[in-house]
Amino acid sequence: MVIAGGDWQIELIKKSKKLGHTVVCSNLYEHSPAFPYADFCEVADVLDKEKNLEIANKYNPDAVISDQSDIAVPTVAYLNEKLGLRGIGTELAALFTDKSAQRIFCKSNGISVPGFKVCSSCQDAVLFLKNYQKAIIKPIDSQSSRGVFTVQSEADIESHIEETLSWSNIRKQFLIEQYIEGDEFTIDGLVVNGKYFPMTISIKEMYEQNPNVSKMQTYSWNHSRYDYTALREENKRLIETAGIPFGLTHSEYKYANGKFYLIEAGARGGGSNLSGKIVPFMTGIDNYEYLISQSLGETLEYPIFDKEYLENHYCIMRFFDFGKGKVKDIIGRELLENTKNMIDFQLNVKSGQTLEDLKYGRMRPGHFIIGGNNREDLLKQMNYLVENIRIIFF
Repeated sequence: MVIAGGDWQIELIKKSKKLGHTVVCSNLYEHSPAFPYADFCEVADVLDKEKNLEIANKYNPDAVISDQSDIAVPTVAYLNEKLGLRGIGTELAALFTDKSAQRIFCKSNGISVPGFKVCSSCQDAVLFLKNYQKAIIKPIDSQSSRGVFTVQSEADIESHIEETLSWSNIRKQFLIEQYIEGDEFTIDGLVVNGKYFPMTISIKEMYEQNPNVSKMQTYSWNHSRYDYTALREENKRLIETAGIPFGLTHSEYKYANGKFYLIEAGARGGGSNLSGKIVPFMTGIDNYEYLISQSLGETLEYPIFDKEYLENHYCIMRFFDFGKGKVKDIIGRELLENTKNMIDFQLNVKSGQTLEDLKYGRMRPGHFIIGGNNREDLLKQMNYLVENIRIIFF
């Protein structure tokens, strides 16, 4: 059973089917993108644990899984506990979805995090902000940068607090944390029998109009400026200290003052098909097969990595930045289908649609993923696509 049925669960369902399994998928919408790929489809809110348990009891699955969705993690853990199936447990699911619990855990275990405070009111946040010129407010639990805002004054907090709280699901509190100036990174990993394996790291470039949302992520095994070995070790310490028994992980860090600060970590793979497409390309490892097989309780050998392969693969995930307005026409769409090195793409734009200010990640109008063994060639190819795929507005 796969919980959630958006675009980013499609590859997981396809892999399950390829391995010979029958798949039940539950999601909130009757016409969910992943439903056509599943054998059985049921409408249920991802957050509704009891409804999903009712569906699970109807089909009696051998495993309950999800990927690329933070909000699905607690439901998956709950169902696995209730059904006596293999999962990470509800306590770990809470630790990796409740940002406040995660901050407290990290602070207790010597893992660097920004200064933070759990808030129930605007005044709580204002008191914290007095110690910093700049801060971030975010929901206790959400995804895709929903409800995340940079604040520098009480007026900023007041203007955003209602929306931030609206995205907190488990309780109506929010987090305010010190704004860390510096480059931001993602690191995806695989846990096999309690042992953590780093998979791939990206350095981010953020949208100018919203520096809390990623515009481009460049993946490589090493970096000329930053110590990726140190980042791998830092994330390994986090995951193994927490005790995740198996599965995929996705963490985000910022680098400042000579060290990496954890921004957040999830017990799931990275979204926008990072875990579904980029990780297998960058590592040669089928991480979804590991996730599915371990969920079923099957015994697996540890993955074997080819160092030369890792060091000679590069990937770019580039999100479009068309601006805002009412769409008249899309120029260059065919390039996405006819470009070498294309791994995946999505263009969520049609004529007559209105593109708005980019408030959070799911509002991005689409992206493409290209990969190869020459970083400079990929950058040239990316620039060509960005320059030649355009929107004409009314």
